[in-house]
Amino acid sequence: MRGWYLQFSATFVLALAVVSCGGSGVSSTSPSSSSGSSGNATTTVTYTFTGGTPTAAAVQIGNDTFAAALLQSNKLSVSIPQGTTNYAVAFVCPPNVASGTTVTSEYIIEAATQDGTAFNWNCPMQPNTGNATGTVDVSAIPGAAYVLVRGNGSYFQLVNAPVGTFNASLPTDTTDIAFIAVDASIQPNVLAMKLLRDQKVPGPLNGGNAVVFSSGDLATNEPLFISVGSGFTTPTTASVYYYTTNGSYILLNNHSATQYPQVPAASTAGGDFYVFEANSTDTATHNSIVGVTETSTVGGVTTLPLPVPWSYSGPTPAASPTFTFNYSGFSALPAIAHQGETQWAPTPATLRMTTVTATASAQNGASTLAIPDLSSVAGFFSSPPSGTNVYWLATIYGGAARALAVNQSPPSTGSFGFVQNRGNYSQP
Repeated sequence: MRGWYLQFSATFVLALAVVSCGGSGVSSTSPSSSSGSSGNATTTVTYTFTGGTPTAAAVQIGNDTFAAALLQSNKLSVSIPQGTTNYAVAFVCPPNVASGTTVTSEYIIEAATQDGTAFNWNCPMQPNTGNATGTVDVSAIPGAAYVLVRGNGSYFQLVNAPVGTFNASLPTDTTDIAFIAVDASIQPNVLAMKLLRDQKVPGPLNGGNAVVFSSGDLATNEPLFISVGSGFTTPTTASVYYYTTNGSYILLNNHSATQYPQVPAASTAGGDFYVFEANSTDTATHNSIVGVTETSTVGGVTTLPLPVPWSYSGPTPAASPTFTFNYSGFSALPAIAHQGETQWAPTPATLRMTTVTATASAQNGASTLAIPDLSSVAGFFSSPPSGTNVYWLATIYGGAARALAVNQSPPSTGSFGFVQNRGNYSQP
């Protein structure tokens, strides 16, 4: 996501990566609701892709088989006829290098018309970057030793205080840029923060003027509480991001589980919001994971209750494995999504990932989910060779899970949790 993908995917990319159409039913020009020649109304669902452009796409309408589909202007539109609610889209993102491993990802999303009609998805790729230049002055901030210059995600440059110049390499899709003054601690404490809006990268920031801090930019630390059940590790860190109304996101904290810096009022704007996330693994095997994400427009004291864990030994080994989800921990939450994933390494330096995600609407009470065989559609993966070591991950989402399942734009308020199990098997 774009940040949403990067921050909120519960997929754990394994050690290898050093750590996640129905013929005439596909259209790129159909309106959201229209009538065909037969007079039957159709619903059009559109997926808009950012980042890399998928190298292959396919669509399934109802119980039909998957058929190849074409994207137009990075959009995939699916026309669903009256009387049919369920559909699936599948796509392959271009290879992306992560920690020296080339990862190629294949995604299948099973959803229903009641989930919505317009969604965003990001194919991860190395961002285009440019140099942002300027001068920063934190003379008014007691104890400031450095200034972090941050754009989308965790990109930053360290600038010596009290006055220093910067030439920061930032993603070119950055529009809002944060300047964060910190002390000289090993784990630096945030002392002040200034957010510049509507900046262009590359080029000089702040119109070529120095970024000067004042007392109004002082930050306060707010308490952060993470609750975890017995048998699971106590999180030592939480990740806290600040999303701006322009679509930029700033990493505020990733080294404390007890507090985070609140953005000073002078740098806030309507439409901004915080995103908090934490997760934990079981102490015995580290193969069971629980996590929670909370979003808020006001910040302040924040509590992150981790969900009750889920125990699952994994799917039966197969070319197209079926995952079983039996868990009642999210029964009171408004939306649930199921997700199954396999990973395998064609070579020591490459990884293939296949992920199938189904919304609660598409599942309609079902507790199983199979990874479909798309090998007959050009551009999609074939099964791993017999004897291949296959890693699997099974995840259940609760809360705002529907947004996570089929849309990578985070909600500004609300929460969701996930429970996950992982393991491996030998391909039959």
